Formats: sequence, C-alpha cells, structure tokens
Amino acid sequence: VGKKEAMKKCLPYSVSTIAKLRKKVGEGKAAICITGDVLAKIAIAAIERASPEKYSLAIDERIALNHPAARTELAMMAPMVSVFARHAPRHKEAVIAAFNASGSHTLMCGDGTNDVGALKQAHVGVSIISVPDLEAKQRLANDTISAVRAEDKKERKSSKKHPKSGSKSSGKKSKQSRAERIERSLQALAEAEEELHHVSLGNASVASPFTSRKTSIRCCKDILQQGRCTLVTMIQIYKILGVNCLVNALVLTKLHQKGVKQGDRQMTAVGMVVAGLFLFVTRGKPLTKISPRKPPSSVLCKETLLSMTVQFAIHFVAIMTVTYMSDVYVDPYDPSAMVPDGPFNPNTLNTATFLVTVLATINTFVVNYRGRPFMENLTENKLLFRSIQACYAT
Repeated sequence: VGKKEAMKKCLPYSVSTIAKLRKKVGEGKAAICITGDVLAKIAIAAIERASPEKYSLAIDERIALNHPAARTELAMMAPMVSVFARHAPRHKEAVIAAFNASGSHTLMCGDGTNDVGALKQAHVGVSIISVPDLEAKQRLANDTISAVRAEDKKERKSSKKHPKSGSKSSGKKSKQSRAERIERSLQALAEAEEELHHVSLGNASVASPFTSRKTSIRCCKDILQQGRCTLVTMIQIYKILGVNCLVNALVLTKLHQKGVKQGDRQMTAVGMVVAGLFLFVTRGKPLTKISPRKPPSSVLCKETLLSMTVQFAIHFVAIMTVTYMSDVYVDPYDPSAMVPDGPFNPNTLNTATFLVTVLATINTFVVNYRGRPFMENLTENKLLFRSIQACYAT
C-alpha cells in the first residue's frame, strides 16, 4: 500500500512534465537531486526522441551528453536541480554546459584532475588544494574552538543564575584550561596555514583562472564579493569621468567663445585633487554579506546612462547661468584677455567658471559613489570622506 501511495505522488519525468516540476520547485514544494547515471539516461532519451530512426542502436554516453538535443533538454532541467550527486568528470562538464546554455553565469570550484573539464566550461573556474590530513587538522582545531566558546557561554549563563555557587579556584582552573585549549587550537591552525603554502598546486590550477591555497570553498564567496565591488567601483569611475569630461568640454567651449582661458596652476591643482579622489574611490572595501540584489552588468546600462544624462543636465543649467551672469562683467575691449595663447589674466568669467567646475567635480564623486549593498558607504571610506570634506572646506 505504501508503494502504491508513493507512486501516485510521484511525477514521472518527461518533456511535458518539466513545466510542472519547475512550478513545484519554484513554490518550494519539491527539491530535485540527480545522479550522473540518471543524467546520462535523460540525455540518451532526449536524443532518441529527437531522432528515433537514426539512433535505433545503443548510444554511447559520452556522445549523448554532448549532443545538441541532449544539451537543450538538460538546459531546461538543470536550473531546477538542487543537488548533483555522484558525477563523473564528463557528467560535471555536461552540467556546467547545460547551465551555460540556459543563460546562467557559472562558477565551478574543483580540486583535482577530474574537475578540469568542468573548470574549463565554467565562466569562472576556481581551483583549491586537496590535502585531507591538513583538512582534518583544521577541522579538529575549529571544532575545539567552537566547543570551548560554547562551554564559556554556558558557564557565564550559569554564573548569572547562581552567582554564589561553586568555588573561585575551580572557576579559575576551568578558564585557564579553556584558554590553553584555544591557544593550542590556534597554534594548530597557524601550522596548517603554514604547511598549505608549501603544498604544490594540482592539475586543476592549470585549467582555472583562479587558484586558492585553501582547502575550503570560502574562496568562491571572496571572488563574488571582490568581483561585485570591483564592478561597482569601475562603473562609478566611468560615470565620474563621463560627467566631468562633459562639464569640462562645456566650460572650455564657453571660455573659448569669449577668448578667455583658465589658469595652468588652477587646472594642475584640480587635476592633482581629482587624481587623489579617484585613488581613494578604489579603497572602498566589499561588504562581508552578499546582497541578493545584482549590480549593473554594464557601463552602458539604462540606469548608468540615465544618471549621467540627468547630472549633466543639472550642470549644464548651472554653467550656462553662471557664464551668462559673468559675461556682463567681462570687458570686451581688454586686449590682454582676448588673446587665445596669451598670458593668463583672471577675470570674472574664468573665476566663476573655475569655481563651478571644481564644485561640479566634487559633487560627481559624492553623487556617483555607490556604497551599500555592494561595498562600504561613503562615510565608511574614511580617506575619500575626509578628502571630500577638506575640498568643500577649502
């Protein structure tokens, strides 16, 4: 009876049931685990459905996994699977290829020769070191530290509930014993880290662009954090450069029309300040927690272009207003101010436009700095924040 009831609840796999499976997985009512031999059977069945006459004989598993019909079906199914278990190297490669075909961006982490094919297929390949003895040593040390902290926490709670129970000497001995255990565990972790630096890299490092001298897959999280921070930083740098270039081009055009030039010392000072601010922008650190929100994928996305357009429109209005108001005070008969390659002569127009340009440049750094949820906020990036405060103060 139990088997019959279980069979009624089972949903047989076919092309027509993929939509139902996707719905159940999306609603959280089902989780799919697939093994390598089942993956190969699905690929063979897909080929037989696509060309039943051509493939009447037995189909080789290696050929089946790379067949276009099999890849199309695996691409529909792979995003629904939660666990891929007991996969041979060819199965791993087929899984990564299926995710790539479905439009996903893949990251593969491996530690041996059997992962080379999948590491090459993935958009991001990460190789780690496989040293079982050192892994066991690190695991034991971490477990000891966790156990000691749990004991310490339990003792603090009991001392709060019963402050007069127990002798002071026994409490001191237990604390000293825990401190010694933690010290030995930390020493063991340090020794394991030192030994990892002398371990030779495996074959997986040849096929992957990233190699970590760690036994943990935590490096994958580090790559995601650093990659998002780098992407956001580069986008905001391009936005700042784009807006500043448009502002400077507009200012120089207006000054050239009036035969007025800017001072070389002024522009040199501004250039040095801007170079320092750009350096401090890159000092922003990624956050420890990965945000579910995705950063912009390109500099030419709608969000970036719209932001640059709005910023330049505001600066355009400000510059045109300032030049119109300052033009009244420029003497049109002053020959020293009207020579294009002549010496610099300060007047109302170039002074006003210089102040507006400097203010617009600093404002672009403040407005375009992205911050959370991908990296530190402006106030947390101390070097940039203090530099901008100094610029506004001067």
